[in-house]
Amino acid sequence: MKKFIIFIAAALSAVCLSACSGKSGLTQFESEKIETAKEYALGQVIPSLGFFSDGTMDQYEMQYQPIPWDEFTMDEVAAYAKKVFGFEVDGYGFYNAINSFKGSKETLGAMSKDGAGNYEYGEATAYIDDDQIVVNVPVKCEKGDANIEVIFSNDLFMKLEAASINQDFTMSDKMGKAGLNTLLGMGTVFIVLILISLIISLFGLIPKIQKASAEKKKLAEQQKNAATSGIDNAIDQIIENETQNETADTELVAVIAAAIAACEGTSADGFVVRSIRRRYR
Repeated sequence: MKKFIIFIAAALSAVCLSACSGKSGLTQFESEKIETAKEYALGQVIPSLGFFSDGTMDQYEMQYQPIPWDEFTMDEVAAYAKKVFGFEVDGYGFYNAINSFKGSKETLGAMSKDGAGNYEYGEATAYIDDDQIVVNVPVKCEKGDANIEVIFSNDLFMKLEAASINQDFTMSDKMGKAGLNTLLGMGTVFIVLILISLIISLFGLIPKIQKASAEKKKLAEQQKNAATSGIDNAIDQIIENETQNETADTELVAVIAAAIAACEGTSADGFVVRSIRRRYR
């Protein structure tokens, strides 16, 4: 039993060691490719892209003619880079690299140079990431430190697939940025909570508004009914007055007709009073 346990432990150790060596170990050919990628990045790629960050390319275009990068197709970008700079590139990756180094003029300024006019680099590091070789180069710029990342294809052609220059933030910068993001996040949450509480507090005004609206509507209906009732009363009074006037006129006609009949010695049925006019003296 003891021998069996020792055998299992030895087998597991061998598996672990082989796995670790498979992940971290590099063949001689891979090590040579990494060193070649470093030399390629430091000797050709970064100096060529540096022209776009220090104004050299702008001076060239002002002296000769502008290079219409935005009008090129990606294949034309690759062909032009091969012709001018002398290395194979992916057109889309090189176009983005140009924009990255152009944009660094405002945020970082030009990369520092030594007395001979060569760019000053820190120690370059590189690693293989599946089908790519990634090279990182620290550099100093006029407005701060930066890191240049250059990516090549992991094959014999070593085609440039991408490159960018990014500001290397210090720990205090990172902490300040993290604090600002935290404040913005918490501030947003508090503002939203305050808005929600205000909305909830406004719910108490809804019954009051409804009650005031109902009372206003009721008052308007009462005023309308009062006005209608007054009009009806006036109409009834007018009708009553007219009826009384008609009754008075009928009685007056009957009296006059009886007086005329008495004077004539006849009956009142023999004539009809058609109109009565008042005579003023």
